[in-house]
Amino acid sequence: MKKLLLTIIIGMLLFHIKPVFAAETYDWKSLNKISDTALQLAKQERFEESAQLLNYFTVKFEEIPIDRNVMSLDHYRTITNTQKTAQDLLLNEKVSTIEKVRSLTKFRLVVDAMVSEHQPLWGSMETSIMETFSQMKSDVEQGDKESFQHDFNEFLSLYEVIYPSIQVDLDFQRIKRMDAHISVVEDRLFHEIPVTSRVKQLTVMEEELKAIFDRVKEDEADPSLLWVMISTGSVILLALSYSGWKKYRGEKEKQPKREKEKQ
Repeated sequence: MKKLLLTIIIGMLLFHIKPVFAAETYDWKSLNKISDTALQLAKQERFEESAQLLNYFTVKFEEIPIDRNVMSLDHYRTITNTQKTAQDLLLNEKVSTIEKVRSLTKFRLVVDAMVSEHQPLWGSMETSIMETFSQMKSDVEQGDKESFQHDFNEFLSLYEVIYPSIQVDLDFQRIKRMDAHISVVEDRLFHEIPVTSRVKQLTVMEEELKAIFDRVKEDEADPSLLWVMISTGSVILLALSYSGWKKYRGEKEKQPKREKEKQ
């Protein structure tokens, strides 16, 4: 029985460790580090060095196979397009530093979204995005169209930064619903929609936006850790059951002897 328990424990550990080895084969951590360093260099306005790092990223990234178990074609295109856009902007003298850094931030977040199974960096933008959205609602309630347009443009800029990341992390239908809300606000909020319905429209959109960030929070609990806790608990339960059975069996074997001694 002891050998059986040992075999179960070893089997569970090997099963848990195997995916970690597979992930390390493609060196996602190095790619994440490259994207972070490129962003830091851009913040320091060292754009040529940042561009060189993005070139190196391309070389390393192309070593990763497009495989359903590793990375889908859609995710590959999302990262490639984000990287290319950032690289094109970096060496363009007509583009402001703010735009360059924002583009690198977008790239940094989408690479992290591929690497991080839990607590992706794009989730940290929740406060700034939700505060901007709250200001939009306030503008609508006060009927300030000019201020609303300014805040809406700021919201779109922030949302655009995390958009490639949520394409990697979230299901298509959720993203599609949010796109539909943005289209309504952009095209019709101050034109076709009655005044009484504008705040209601934004409230529905706000709930959808909150659901996007709540989805990230739901993923914060590491399922692999949960699996280890459950499997370890199962092993402990087996061990305790075995010990209890041995104790019970021992007591049963001793009982006839005690009865004889009493006689």
